[in-house]
Amino acid sequence: MPRAPGAPAVDAVPSPGAPPPSAALAPPAKGPPTSFRLGPRNTGRSPHRGPALAQRLWAVELGARVTAQPVADRGGNVYVGAHDGRFHAVRDGRVLWRRDLGGPIWSTAAVTAEGLVVVGSDAGALHAFSSDGSLRWRLPLAGDVDTGVVPGPEGALYVAAGTGLHRVNADGTLAWRYEADAKIFATPALGPDGTLYVGSQDDHLHAVTPEGARRFVYRTEGDVDGSPSVDEAGTVYFGSDDRRVYALEATGGLRWSAELGGMVRAPLGLTLDGGVLAGVFGPRPRLVCLDAARGRERWVFSLAVADTTEIGVASGPLVDRDGNIYFGAHDDTLYALTAHGELRWAEEVGGDVDSSPVLLPGGTLVVGSDDGYLYAFGS
Repeated sequence: MPRAPGAPAVDAVPSPGAPPPSAALAPPAKGPPTSFRLGPRNTGRSPHRGPALAQRLWAVELGARVTAQPVADRGGNVYVGAHDGRFHAVRDGRVLWRRDLGGPIWSTAAVTAEGLVVVGSDAGALHAFSSDGSLRWRLPLAGDVDTGVVPGPEGALYVAAGTGLHRVNADGTLAWRYEADAKIFATPALGPDGTLYVGSQDDHLHAVTPEGARRFVYRTEGDVDGSPSVDEAGTVYFGSDDRRVYALEATGGLRWSAELGGMVRAPLGLTLDGGVLAGVFGPRPRLVCLDAARGRERWVFSLAVADTTEIGVASGPLVDRDGNIYFGAHDDTLYALTAHGELRWAEEVGGDVDSSPVLLPGGTLVVGSDDGYLYAFGS
């Protein structure tokens, strides 16, 4: 039976031993950005300090639109896919190798603890490469693989394709598939108790147990295409096309929701001081910081772009070790803000910036653009 929008799911199963709600977060793990949003909880928090000035270090042409977030390995290689179906390994502005995956690549790759680089494409398969570009395994999946690949415990990988959320074993075999009622475009987040949270175009956020069973669903009034963030205590934050950001307890109960006046499709970010960062589409495109405890607005950074509901911020905000914030927008610009939302610098590139930026060890900021280039900035 359909549920009323915003109503707690009647089949919710509490997470055993769930900690009390809190915005507290452990320090991000040091090292390169090896997966979507810098860790399985999708916080967007980096252990590195970002550039104080936007000096362009290099730009490499990849040949097609780049919307995926770049990732990197400990050897300094950067990996990202483009919409012409080619997956690239780049180092210091030079392409090391390319592999054709047979369909547009929206998927953000993950570098596993064993050094494999795993990524999907719209050709309906998940691929694992060695750092030299040799194919280690390929797993066909039913549907476009548009989400990031999320590393889990014991070498597990979580990824969505079509309407299904999958757990994939480290050797490339399928462990289980969980079905939503519509396309999954959001990358799942992993809670501290092992629960997976993922949005779907069936207007629900789904909570899935480590065994692939439904724990609960929470209905909104629009598609949930924005990837959720989970804090250390298990509170889940996510946006929706219904123009709201939601905070849910680990049991599925609503803590708060905030009306922002535009669709929230970008991945959320969590600040160092208990804030939730949300990119908003028109008619008033902007980046908003909400208080994680109550959902109240702390500050707003507005954008001067076209007055339309399809234009705004699709890039997930990155938070550096000092609390500074980096994100892109549909005005062909990469922005750097202070922790309080004040502009530090803005750098124009040749196309919209839908890709979420990342920081490499040493402070180089790397981001893709719709102009088909991968850019690197430093001070």
